[in-house]
Amino acid sequence: MSRRVRIRFDERGLTQIMQHPKVRAALKKKAEEIASRARSIAASEIDDGFASEIQVSEEIRPSGRPTAKVEATRADAADHEWGSSNTDRRRVLGRAAGVQPQTLFPDRSERS
Repeated sequence: MSRRVRIRFDERGLTQIMQHPKVRAALKKKAEEIASRARSIAASEIDDGFASEIQVSEEIRPSGRPTAKVEATRADAADHEWGSSNTDRRRVLGRAAGVQPQTLFPDRSERS
């Protein structure tokens, strides 16, 4: 009889791996790619001023996990992303990242 192999994950080095310069560089590179697409979308659909306020920021969360995120810092950024009574919904950041609502809410994929 053969025995099943059991694998136990050891988290002791995980924080160092996550914070390794190559891992952080890969996160930032991906965020810069998304930011570039977002700036292009914003410049063509909104204006150059909005596009210039799309930035990448890096941080390390309290858990030790590094992040690189794309942010639109202009005051009306949320209105352009999600829409408001005065602003059309553009989803500049969501489209640039390739995030579709059904990927976030699978139960809503069949709805119009």
